[in-house]
Amino acid sequence: MGALERRHYSLASRVWRSLITMSAILAVIAIAVGFVAHGYAVLNKELAVAYNYASSAVLLLDDEADIASLSESTMSTYRSLTSEQREQMGTLEYRERFLNADNSTTYYRTLSILDKLEGNDDFDYIYLAMYDRETNAVVYIADPDNNNRSEIGNWEAVDPQEVTAFLDWNGEGIPSYIGRSDRYGWMGTSGYPVRNEAGETVAFLLVDVSIRTIANGLKIYALQFSLVMFLVINLFAALITRHMRKSLVDPINRIAEAAETYIEDRKAGEAEGEHFSKLDIRTGDEIENLSLVMADMEHGLVEYEDNLKRITSEKQRIGTELHLAQSIQASMLPNTFPPFPDRTEFDIYASMNPAKEVGGDFYDFFMVDEHHLAMVIADVSGKGIPAALYMMMTKILISDHALQGGTPAEVLAAVNRVVCANNAIDMFVTAWLGILDTRTGTIVASNAGHEYPAVRNSSKRFSLLKDRHGFVLGGTEDAVYRDYKIQLEPGDCVFVYTDGVTEAMNASRKLYGTDRLLNALNTYPDGTSDDVSDEVLIDLGRFVGDAPQYDDITLLCLHYRGMQTDRSEEKHMAEMTIEATVENIPVVTDFVNEHLEALDCPIKAQTQIDIAIDELFGNIAHYAYSPETGPATVLVDVEDDPLSVIITFIDNGTPFDPLAKEDPDITLSAEERKIGGLGVFLVKQTMDDVSYEYKDGHNILRIKKTF
Repeated sequence: MGALERRHYSLASRVWRSLITMSAILAVIAIAVGFVAHGYAVLNKELAVAYNYASSAVLLLDDEADIASLSESTMSTYRSLTSEQREQMGTLEYRERFLNADNSTTYYRTLSILDKLEGNDDFDYIYLAMYDRETNAVVYIADPDNNNRSEIGNWEAVDPQEVTAFLDWNGEGIPSYIGRSDRYGWMGTSGYPVRNEAGETVAFLLVDVSIRTIANGLKIYALQFSLVMFLVINLFAALITRHMRKSLVDPINRIAEAAETYIEDRKAGEAEGEHFSKLDIRTGDEIENLSLVMADMEHGLVEYEDNLKRITSEKQRIGTELHLAQSIQASMLPNTFPPFPDRTEFDIYASMNPAKEVGGDFYDFFMVDEHHLAMVIADVSGKGIPAALYMMMTKILISDHALQGGTPAEVLAAVNRVVCANNAIDMFVTAWLGILDTRTGTIVASNAGHEYPAVRNSSKRFSLLKDRHGFVLGGTEDAVYRDYKIQLEPGDCVFVYTDGVTEAMNASRKLYGTDRLLNALNTYPDGTSDDVSDEVLIDLGRFVGDAPQYDDITLLCLHYRGMQTDRSEEKHMAEMTIEATVENIPVVTDFVNEHLEALDCPIKAQTQIDIAIDELFGNIAHYAYSPETGPATVLVDVEDDPLSVIITFIDNGTPFDPLAKEDPDITLSAEERKIGGLGVFLVKQTMDDVSYEYKDGHNILRIKKTF
C-alpha cells in the first residue's frame, strides 16, 4: 500500500470523513427543524396580524354597511337549497337565486370597502364568508378578488376541522386554520366574526395568508444558517481530527511500526529485544495500556515458545504411545479372517472401531476344544486408556476361565468375582458369552447386561432374541448368571454387537436403533458372516454421515454351516435332510418308496425296507440329540448286477453304534429275553447288509437290500 493510499485509509482520514458526514446530517436536520419552526412562528405571527386586521375591518364595515343582514340573507338562501340545486353553482339559474342580495347597495358597498382594504395591505385575500356546518362548506358573501372572484352564494368544500375552528371559537386565542386547497395551495386563514343584533355569528371577515410567500422569505434565512453551519462543521472536524491524530493515531502507528520491526527481527532469528518497551507512550488512556500490554507480551513470548515446544514434544510422545497402545489392543483381538480355514462347520467375522485411539469394547473367539467354539463380545464403561486397560484385563480373564471348562454362566460368575475384588475405579463390563457345539449347532450362552443378540433361523430373517440378562461384570460379587440355549441349523446366523451400533447418531442426533440394524441384517437372507457384517457397517456409515463417532462400534457374526461329510466322490440317486423327529418317519418312508417304486421294487422287499426305516430313523429321533432335536440326512443309492438299493442314515448326534449290541436270543420266551434290541436284530435279518461308522462327528448307518 502506497503512502497516498495509507493516508486515504488512515484512521484520521476516516474520522475526518465520519465527522463531516455526521455533522452534515445533523446540520441538515437542524436546518430543516429550524426552517419549519421559524416558518411556523412567522405564519402564526402573520395570522395574528391578520386577525387584528380583520377585527378592525369588521368595525369599519359595520359603520358603512349592514353586512349582518347581507350575510343572513345570503345564508338563508343557501340553506334553503337542495343538494341538487347547490351542485348547479356557476349557472345563471343558481346566480338568480341570490339576485336580490347581488343587486343590493349593501353588497356593492361591502365589495368596495373590502377591495380598498385588500389593496392597502400585504395579505393575499380578504373576503366576507360564512361556514356551513351541515355541508362542511364555506359560502362566499363578498369577495373583492378581481382575478378569481367568487360570486355571492358560491360555496367551496373545506376541511371539517376548519369549520369547527371558526364556528366553535369561544373568543379565546385566534381563530385560524392552516391547510391546502386545489385552488389556492397552502394557505393560513384567520378572521373575525360578524354578529347580528342578537349577538349571533352570521359571517366571518376572513384573511388568507399564502405560505408560499412566507417560504420565499425564509430562503435567505436558510441560506445564511447553512453557511454558518458549514463553517462550524469544518472547524469542529479539523480540531477533533487534529486532537485524535496526536492522541490516538500517532501512538497506534508507532505501535504498528514496532510490531512490524518485531516480526522482521523474529524472522531473522533475533529472539531478544525491547521493541515495545522503547515506545514510551504516555497518553494516560487505553493506548498507553496497549503499549504496556504489548511490551509484556513481547517479554512473555519467549517463555511461551519454550512451553509450546515442550508441550508439542509431549503431545508427540503421547501420540506415539497411543498409536502403540492401539496396535497392542488391535493385536490382542483376532483379526485374521477366516480365522479357522480348516473348519467347515462355521465361519465367523468380527470388527471393532474405537471412538478414540483405543477403546473399551472388545470381541474374542477361540476353540475351547476340538468341537466347541467360544465367542464373546463386551463393552467396558468409559473410553480411552482406562477403558482399554480394563478391556484387556477382562478379555484375558474370560478366555482363561472359558479354557478351564464350565458353562458360560459359570465363566461369567468366576470373572465377575475377580473383577469385583480388584475394581478400585468402579468400572463395569457388559458381556455376552456363547459356546457353540460345532457338531450339533447348539450354543449355550449367558448374558451379563449386554445387548440382545440377533438370530437368523429357517425363516431366513434376523430377529432379536430377548434373552434374560444377568448383572454387569464388576457390579456386585453376588450377581447370578444363567445359561440358555440357541439351536442353530445349517445356514443359521447369530449376530452380537455393542451399544455403539444401535446408539450411533447422525447430524440430527437421531439414533440408528435396532429397527435399522435388523433391516440391514436382513438385506442378504443367505449372506455369510462377513456379508452380513459388511452390510451393517455400510448402512451405519450412510446413516451417520459426517457426524462424529461418540462410542466404540463392535460387532461379531457367526454363520453355522453344520458338519460336512466328505462325499465328493459319491453320487447319490436322491438325498433328503430333515428334522429327526418321530413325526417325520412317514415323510422319510414316502421319500424312499417313491424311488423304490420307480425301480419296480417287489412289495415284500419294499415292506422290509419300510420296517427298517421305521426302526432306524426312530432310534435317531429318540436318542441322537436327546433331549433336543437335530437334523438327519437320508441318502438313496442304487447298484446294478444284482439290482440293489443302499439307504444311508447320517446324523450329528451323540456317537452310538446300534450294531455293537448283542443280538437277542429269540429261542427264549418273551419273559426270559432282555428288553430292547429286537428291532435292530430284525433289520439285520431282513437286509442283505448293515454297517455303521462314526466319521468327522457323524453317525453313519447303511442298509442294503438286493431284489
